[in-house]
Amino acid sequence: MAYVHWGFEQPLAKLEWDLTVLEDPGTASGEYMALFNGAIDGAAFYLGLQTDVSRPPTGEGAGKGLIFSTWWTFDEADTDVAPGGFREMGTHEGRFVGVRQIYPWGLGDYRVTLARREVGTSEARVAGWDWFDLSVMPLVPAARRDERPLPGGESTWCGGLRFRRRRSEVPARVEPGGLMFAELYSRVATWGSVPAWHLDVMAYGDGAPCPAGRTEYPAFPFGQRMPNVSAWYDEGRRRVRVEMSGVERRAPSGPWRLAGPC
Repeated sequence: MAYVHWGFEQPLAKLEWDLTVLEDPGTASGEYMALFNGAIDGAAFYLGLQTDVSRPPTGEGAGKGLIFSTWWTFDEADTDVAPGGFREMGTHEGRFVGVRQIYPWGLGDYRVTLARREVGTSEARVAGWDWFDLSVMPLVPAARRDERPLPGGESTWCGGLRFRRRRSEVPARVEPGGLMFAELYSRVATWGSVPAWHLDVMAYGDGAPCPAGRTEYPAFPFGQRMPNVSAWYDEGRRRVRVEMSGVERRAPSGPWRLAGPC
């Protein structure tokens, strides 16, 4: 439904997304906000929030949660499942493995973190791989707009995936760039019945905000245009705003650059 290209300039060991859910879509449909679709040392992955996570093998919805998947492997040994979470090994989007965690996100502020797991240097070098962990925590809005929100509760681990290093002596890193996208994946037949989901978000790489990026809208055969989705950089909030359903197109696609000091 919409794309946001993150314009990081160098490889990263840690990515964070500070986000505010402004309109909660509930769980009546399947909506996915993929916060990052990119690569770790050449291995493709994506992660983000879903309104109704499918639980294998039945595919029944398990409620709101977070997912983290990669396509470089089809081996459950490359997954580390968190307490209360589960693993998915699928072939419907190519062969992939992923970890999932049910998490009742709603209106409010959150921080989603992807970080390389700290292990013994010699152990990782000999093995030639690194684990990356996904987690989420609630936040308390900061008093000043030029400050990041503060932790507002405990962090929930969502699981981890293992990635092979490109060079055994160099720790794996998230490659710069990467894509955020909004997707509608189940149980909606018409545009008018899409539950509204509005949020704003800023990505941070190794503690620094993403300096620039670009919004884009998908193109479909026969020139169809999604009538009720909008994405743009909000200078007042210093975040990217994405609104799905209940809105008219507010902004054209195009580049953006971080406004002011952060």
